[in-house]
Amino acid sequence: MTKILFAALTLLLICSGCETDIDVIHEADPTPIVYCILNQDSTTQYLRLSRSYLTDQGNIPIGEPDSVLFSRATKVAIEEMIGGEVTNRMFFTPFDVVKDSGFFPVREHWVYRAKFKVKPDTDYRLVIYMDEYDKIVYSTCYSVGNFDILNPLYPEVRAIHMLPDHNLNFLWTKSNNAAVYQIGFLMHYLEIGEDQAVEKKILIPLSYIFYLESTDNRFSYSINSVKFYQYLAKSLVADPLVLRKFLSLDALIISGGQELGYYINMQENDQIFSMADYSNIQSGVGVFSSKVIRKIDGFSLTEQSIDTLAYGKLTNNLNFVDRTGTRNR
Repeated sequence: MTKILFAALTLLLICSGCETDIDVIHEADPTPIVYCILNQDSTTQYLRLSRSYLTDQGNIPIGEPDSVLFSRATKVAIEEMIGGEVTNRMFFTPFDVVKDSGFFPVREHWVYRAKFKVKPDTDYRLVIYMDEYDKIVYSTCYSVGNFDILNPLYPEVRAIHMLPDHNLNFLWTKSNNAAVYQIGFLMHYLEIGEDQAVEKKILIPLSYIFYLESTDNRFSYSINSVKFYQYLAKSLVADPLVLRKFLSLDALIISGGQELGYYINMQENDQIFSMADYSNIQSGVGVFSSKVIRKIDGFSLTEQSIDTLAYGKLTNNLNFVDRTGTRNR
């Protein structure tokens, strides 16, 4: 969900007298980089705090730790506000996470988390106390409101028609304070190998829809069914020794706050320097916003759609079985 912004600065090195030892890492006040998207569907909230990284012309000195983190002693808090007054204050604590594969001078890494439930349509303030630099980083957001999916509905009696010549229409009510919605599916399937069958699932994000200044009370969007199969073809590994069987499909919509909407809109449009152009973090850069998820579980696919999944040109090599539960080889 997120990118780390590195400030790569060329250092001016000055030698005087007979001294030959020079410092290539220069201490300066780093820029805090903050990403926090409050999740109204969870009782655990996460925050990522990192710092700008000063290097010598983009080179990491041998043996130098990648100092992209602030001290664990940094105090991070979220305040719930009503009428301009703080009614509740929740503090975050750091916890260790494992980095992805790749080159890192050190393996240590942590993010911050706190246990609390986010209320809809509520003012929240983020405050980061950086005593070491005599700095306070802060931001505010107004959490998004609840909403409902109006279509598709009734999975117990309805199968979703997902064919290249038919686009499914999503319909939902407005989420207050939201500026962006993402539509997608969570597909459940069975993966059958030589020794066992394992139930798996894959998240299929399809489209961002921006309503940055809309006053409508409900929205609709027709998804491109071809993108559904394209995403599966790109994301699942083709293995001739594995059969797959479609089980069910969950329809989901995520609404994001105005801050998140502006940020994603810039990223989607590939605007130059978009990360630097939009930030709602004071005395730092990043995004503080909120989201809420609505999901309707357990849709089946029509028989024609299951056959398309099995033998369509985009997903044929993924070895899904057809409507009869078998596969023509």
